[in-house]
Formats: sequence, C-alpha cells, structure tokens
Amino acid sequence: MASTLSILATFTIVRSTFNDFVPKEIRDYLWSFIRRFSSEFTLVIEESHDGSSNHIFQATMEYLGSHVLSASAAEGSPKRLTVGKSEKVRKFTFGLDRHSEIVDIFHGVPLKWKYNADVNANANNQQKSESRWYELSFQKNHVEMVKSKYIPHIINTAKKLKDRNRIVKFHTVRRERWSSSAVNLDHPMTFDTLALDGDLKKTIMEDLDSFINGKEYYKKIGKVWKRGYLLYGPPGTGKSSLIAAMANHLNFDIYNLNLSAVNSDSSLEYLLLHVSNRSILVIEDIDCTVKLQNRDAGDTAASYPHVQVTLSGLLNAIDGLLSCCGDERIIVFTTNYKDKIDPALLRAGRMDKHICLSYSTASTFKQLAANYLGISNHNLFSRIEKIIEEINVSPAEVAGELMKSKDPKTCLEGLIELLESKASEATSKPEEGKGGNNTKQEKGCKSKGSNTTNSDSPNHNAITFLTVGPDPMIVREYTVKAELAPILKAVLLKHGDIVTDCSLNSTQCRSSLLEIACGIIQKLQAAKLEDLTEPELRSMLASVSDLESLKLRVSWLHKRLDQIIEALQLVKQCSALEEDKRKIVQEIEEMQKELGSCRMETLEKEKKTLRIQEMEAVIGTISESISSNEARLSCFYERSLGDGLLCL
Repeated sequence: MASTLSILATFTIVRSTFNDFVPKEIRDYLWSFIRRFSSEFTLVIEESHDGSSNHIFQATMEYLGSHVLSASAAEGSPKRLTVGKSEKVRKFTFGLDRHSEIVDIFHGVPLKWKYNADVNANANNQQKSESRWYELSFQKNHVEMVKSKYIPHIINTAKKLKDRNRIVKFHTVRRERWSSSAVNLDHPMTFDTLALDGDLKKTIMEDLDSFINGKEYYKKIGKVWKRGYLLYGPPGTGKSSLIAAMANHLNFDIYNLNLSAVNSDSSLEYLLLHVSNRSILVIEDIDCTVKLQNRDAGDTAASYPHVQVTLSGLLNAIDGLLSCCGDERIIVFTTNYKDKIDPALLRAGRMDKHICLSYSTASTFKQLAANYLGISNHNLFSRIEKIIEEINVSPAEVAGELMKSKDPKTCLEGLIELLESKASEATSKPEEGKGGNNTKQEKGCKSKGSNTTNSDSPNHNAITFLTVGPDPMIVREYTVKAELAPILKAVLLKHGDIVTDCSLNSTQCRSSLLEIACGIIQKLQAAKLEDLTEPELRSMLASVSDLESLKLRVSWLHKRLDQIIEALQLVKQCSALEEDKRKIVQEIEEMQKELGSCRMETLEKEKKTLRIQEMEAVIGTISESISSNEARLSCFYERSLGDGLLCL
C-alpha cells in the first residue's frame, strides 16, 4: 500500500513539473507528434464558432443529455451528471459533468464523448469567462460515417427532443400585434381523453402524424409545408377540445386569431408573418367573427360597409405567397354553420380536411363515462344508449351532467332525466322529426358537399331525396341548388339528359337524383386523391349504382370512381413496396458491415455476398414495380379527380 501511494505521489509531482516548466507550445507539439502514430481521430466541438453560437454544440448537449441517464448504470459510465430545468421545458435536462466521458454506439461503432470546461482568467487572475467544448473520438476509418451520418443524426435527434420537451404557448392579438407575453398552454386535453368516435380519432391522429413527418414529401411536390382543417358542427361538440388535443399531440404553439380585432388586410399580413413555425393558427367561428361576404350567396362588399378584413385578403394570407413564409404550420377554422362560409375558403389546399363534430353517440357517451366516472359499464348504460341515439344532445351537455356528482348512479340518473326531457321536447315538435332518413350526423353537420371525416357519416348506400337549398336555380326543367347548377349544365351539355329513361316520372324526384350525381362530381372536383378514403369512394360508388338501378345514364361516372378506387389501391401498394424496400436496404447495410468488420470464414463470406446480390436483385424488381405504379398514378396527381367528366 505504501509503495503504491509513493508511486502515485511521484507521478503527480512529475506531471505538475512537466506542465509548469515545459511551455504549452512544446507540450502541444509533443502530443500532436504522439497522435501521428495513433489510429484514433478526435473532433473538437466548441461552444462558439466564428464569433457566434455553435449550433452543433447545442445539438450535442441536447443529444447527450437524453443518453447520459440511461447509460449511467453501464460499466465505465460517468458517475457525476448535471441536472436542471428551466421554465421553457417540460422535463428535467441532464448532462455530463466537467471532464466526464461517455461512449455512444452508432451503427455498431463506439464513439467516445468527453465534456471539457476551462476558466479563462485575465492578467490580474480574475475570472473572465468560461470555455466549454466537447471532444468526439473514434477510429480514423469511420471519419466519413461520422461526417455524413452521425453528426446529421445528432442534429435531427436534438431538434426532435427539443421540440418535444418545450412548453406549448398560447398567443393572442393585442392592438393588431401578437401579445409579447404569451401564456403557457396547460390544457389537459389529449387524444386519450378526447371523446370522439374511434375511427374519426384514429383518422385525425394519422393525418397529423403524416403531416409532421412529411417535410421531404412536401418539398418533393413543391408545396408549402402546411395543412388546413375545418372543424364544423353544433355548439358544444368538442371543436376547441380537439384543437387543444392537436396542440398537445404535436407540441405546437397556438396562435388564436380574432379577426374582429384586425383592422385591415395589411395588419393581417403582419400578424401571419410573425407566426412561428411548429404552430397552429386558430380562427374560431369564421362565419360570424367578421362579415366576410359569401359570393355564392350573392353578398357584395357594399353589403358590409364596415368590413375590416376582406375575403380576398384572408385568402391571400392563408394560401398566397405570404403562406410560403414559414414551415410546419397548421391552420384551423371552426364554425357552427359551414353553409355560411364562402366555398373559396373551403377548397383543398386551404382547408384540406373537413371534420364534422356532431352530437353524442353511444360511443362518445361511453368514453365520457370512462373519463368522468371511471366506469366502463353500468346497468343504466343500455337505457342511456337507446335514448341518446334518438335525440340531439351535445357532448358538452352530457359531460355537464356527469360532473355533477362523484356517484356514478346519481350522475347517470341525472343524465337520463336530461335525455328524456329532450326526447319529450322533440316529440312535441313533430316538424323537427321530418326527413327521418337523415342520420344524427346529418342533423349536426348539415353541409353535404364536403369532405367529411367522421365514422358516423351519412349512409350513402341508399338514395335519399335532398331538399333544395334556400337559393335554388332552374336548369332546363330541373330545380337544383345554386352551387350545383353549373355542374348540371356541364353534365347536360356533355352527356345529354341523363334522366330521360329514369323510372321515376316526377320532375321533383328527377331533380333530386341529379343533385346526388352533381354532388358526387363536386366532391371529386374539390378533393385530391390523398384526401379520399376507400370507404368514402365505395359509398359514392354505391350511390351511383343506385342511380343506375333507376335507369340514369351515369356509367361514365361509375367508370371514373372505379378508376379512382384502383388508383387508391395502387397508392397503398406503393407504400407497402417502399416499406419492403427500406427493410431490405437496411438488412443489406447490416450484412455489409458484418463483412467489413468481422473475421469470417471464406465460405461464410461468399454466402453473405451471394445473399446481398440476391437482395439487390429483389430491390431492383421492387423499384421497377414502384416506378410502374407511379407512372400509372401520375395522371391523378397532375389533374383534378373530376377532370374530363364535364365540358366546362
């Protein structure tokens, strides 16, 4: 023991003497000379670079902070870590202590990190500043991999970690400028607690995830990385709650834009230019916030002498050149009355998804009961489910009853009283019960020409005679909605009178059938291929088949829907092939690494090389299939789905 301490003391004295009497320049030269004979390469990442903050240093700090705690139990890991938390982040942040080391494994390659910090002193030996830097050491033969893959991986991972950990902010308008004191958005609503029908919730989440991971896709097709959602339906159906769930799911800030507080189009432009990336711009009650004239309804600017923001100004702001000044943004409009909104605001590219939030169903009631009462079943459930499917009651009204007591039985009995009172009111108003073919979803979301994303969407498998709107137009002898009149004129011009042989004789019934056909064409004109689902298309196809059964000449429309469904199946096939290709490429890369880094018998190497060649041949076949499918799909991406159906 004494000899060991003696050796250590001698080593310390020699090292101190060496550092004191040998100039730094000579020490550096000696170390550089020794390193010439080493196979190790070291990158130094300093806190500042060229007089400004070093982005790679900040990314490294974020990246290693997510690794150090999980790696602290491993042998040889650092035993001292730093921990902290600021008001701008959700979770604790960890980091390496001064002069600590950690090993990261990337693609099977060990990469050693060391964190250093040194205090710079002035001539009077007073503290002046602190220098911080990381050292990354690895074998020289991995230089290209570190440069082209590892460092970009650190930067991308750090960005995702930072975005996920930051506090969501809520911004409002004050004097035509965003308030400088944004508040933290502590809304507890998530998709786990949001009461929506399962298919609708899943569809929305998948669409959001597809958008957030679609940077390269948007860049490839030359579109601004933004997405528009229209939330419509009766009051109290969860539009604001859905927005909060979207913000928490994506960790996006919310910019709440009240158009009535904006005095001009130029002020609107200024506000949108100062909306940050990774944010949701919300314009609630778009139909009544300001008087935006609806051109289809015959409104003019003169009808509204005190217009503050014009329709043209709003359109340019959300979809013009101004919209290019930012990335990763979502725009959400909400309304109780979709029919009051100018169709120009609703088209694809501005509002890409139209989501109808309607009255409570048995499914939403069960979710609310699970959230508020913590129960998944009760002997009163069957009675409630039976009544709730027959009347219109909003989720907010149901939630209000479930919050009145902590006793499930008391709450459910109170809810039954509410539902029965609404049922008796509905019975006393027989005129509201007319049109029994309409589902609850149709009652809550009256606009029928939209791309509605909802699992409770109306049943299009049976012909329903629609009521003509408040501003009908007569085309020849047929009376249809004003918005469908141009489509009907074009149909008659190209295909002739398609109801000539119809088995129904009255003009009113024939008009209703023409409205159904024109409504389907309108949907095809307004939607893109990626906006439609196969169930929606098959629902349209079923309606067209019903029209054909009544001897309408719509085989041309039937053929187009068949083509679109086939194209949608090709899109799914391409996605599956791309995934197969990715997995094979990954497997090839792993096998190539094994060939390059491991000692193998010659026979085993030959087997692996042959296997790689076979897999590369499979990749070639898959690539050819993908190219063939994409060539067949190109016509659907380059034109409207309704292109060629009409002579417009």
